[in-house]
Amino acid sequence: MSVKVTIYGTEYHYTPETGNVPLLTDASSNILSRPVDVSRFGMIYAGAQKNIGPSGVTVVIIREDLVGGAMDLTPTMFNYETHVKGESMYNTPPTYAIYIAGLVFEWLKNKGGLEAMERHNIRKAEKLYACIDESSFYQCPTERASRSRMNVPFTLAKPELDEPFLKEAKAAGLVTLKGHRSVGGMRASIYNAMPEEGVDALVSFMKEFEKRV
Repeated sequence: MSVKVTIYGTEYHYTPETGNVPLLTDASSNILSRPVDVSRFGMIYAGAQKNIGPSGVTVVIIREDLVGGAMDLTPTMFNYETHVKGESMYNTPPTYAIYIAGLVFEWLKNKGGLEAMERHNIRKAEKLYACIDESSFYQCPTERASRSRMNVPFTLAKPELDEPFLKEAKAAGLVTLKGHRSVGGMRASIYNAMPEEGVDALVSFMKEFEKRV
């Protein structure tokens, strides 16, 4: 199961049933955004740079029976048995990035844990998607049932308005809204750390921009 929430704005909101086949997922974009039953997965892989902390840390939660048996050609650092035996310190740990991750974990606990964070993320996403859906000027290319709560892609009615939109948004303090080069349009990343006020500001700007053009 690969969760492509970053580029295309899609996300599984359920855990697929795979029977005896181990379920593996790249949860880099939505880990810690909601509770997850890790026992349902053979392995969960996640980079830290979205909801955990700065880049340089990778989290792997792997079922014990899946550790070992790597092919001979597998590089040492890609063999999870290496890290299990080394207690995650086979190589020099990125101590500062791990320290920051620890602060994020404490922040999450103080916010009420993953249940509270899920409610927070649902509110943010619903506000932004409602702004898009209630407009004839903006469109979201993602199916409603598969919409990401972390990354919201949208397009404008006229592609030639993309640059003015981005320029004016930046002047209003709303940055990095340009969509991925392979998709185009806009993409609002609203990870855990984005406050609800930030989404409110974007929604307000989008409505005001639509009225003027």
